[in-house]
Amino acid sequence: METIRENILQCFDKFADDDKRLIAELNGLIALYGESAFPVIIHILTNLEMEPARAAKCWKLVTAHTQGMHALLNREVNLRTAVCDYFCTISKDLRNPKVIEIKLFEETARSSKYDSLTSLLNRRSFDEDLNQEIARAKRHNIDVSVLFFDMDDFKNINDSFGHQAGDAVLKRVAHIIMTEKRIEDIAARFGGEELALILPETTKLNAMVLGERIRDRVEREQISYDDYTIRFTLSGGLAAFPLDATEADTLLGFADQALYRAKRSGKNTICFYSDDKRRETRIDFSGEVLFRKLGFGEASEMPARSKSISISGIRFESSHPIQVGTKMQLTLSLAREAPFFLVGTVVRVDTCGPGSYEISSAFSEPDRVTKKELNKYLGQYRDETKRATAGSRY
Repeated sequence: METIRENILQCFDKFADDDKRLIAELNGLIALYGESAFPVIIHILTNLEMEPARAAKCWKLVTAHTQGMHALLNREVNLRTAVCDYFCTISKDLRNPKVIEIKLFEETARSSKYDSLTSLLNRRSFDEDLNQEIARAKRHNIDVSVLFFDMDDFKNINDSFGHQAGDAVLKRVAHIIMTEKRIEDIAARFGGEELALILPETTKLNAMVLGERIRDRVEREQISYDDYTIRFTLSGGLAAFPLDATEADTLLGFADQALYRAKRSGKNTICFYSDDKRRETRIDFSGEVLFRKLGFGEASEMPARSKSISISGIRFESSHPIQVGTKMQLTLSLAREAPFFLVGTVVRVDTCGPGSYEISSAFSEPDRVTKKELNKYLGQYRDETKRATAGSRY
């Protein structure tokens, strides 16, 4: 959305003295970006918030009103004049407008909306956007995910190298987030060294892939400061609407809980919120796993050795490196049952040693029957392990 706005603002600035060219260029951007351009144009001209359908109707009526005023007065009428007349006297959306230079208004609005250090949205704007996205998700029955990040041991960076070095690290991490996210994703500096992402129309699994990609890139990053090389990591928590919560405050709180879980797990990791309070949500499981990449031409199965498994995913060791985000079919046997088939997505890859990789795969939202069967197998395997352990004591 910011790219659309910046391009439209450039049009207003470049063709400020040529309304015909301005309207033509704006219509060209509408053709390029579709209906999402209409609310931005109307907002720049009036500061009114509108849904795309109404904004499109208003834009057509405003341009027609401009031509009508030109014919009535027999002289050129500035688009801004026609906008003021239309919204004050016809639609009456504006009652007491104030005239201000668009560039000055945008600079003032930006300073109140964005964090000056990172150029990400500030906390107030984040809260407003999160509430809007939740409301939109409820109307259209779509997913929204929230990623909540916190720099690991950030105080040590400030204490060791100074606050300017800490600022440089935050700016670098903010840049990474901005380059990895989609245009429609909303990035913010929540406060201090805490950063957040709103991911519209994004499932929990896909959000996990993005979060892991950001975590991995941050881990590989470094900055030079006063002849020192500074390396840094971050941890993240993830929660999703409507799977985890249906209200913005609750969703954010759950993402924060998942973040604390990531910190307790050793940092430099991404965890998702789960309301499963059982102590044995993940069990050690050592057995053969066969995996096959899903996609055209990916027919062969490759062997691996599992390390742990839960209702939501599996961690296994393989001699084959796999890219984060890869979808795969997994074949495994639990509790001496017939082979069990699941579909998963790679969310993390760590190097264990030469030619050895530890791969974490999240299961792709198994249905109720699959979850029930997996829970049964996990319970059977856990019980067999306990019996074997108890028997070995004698």
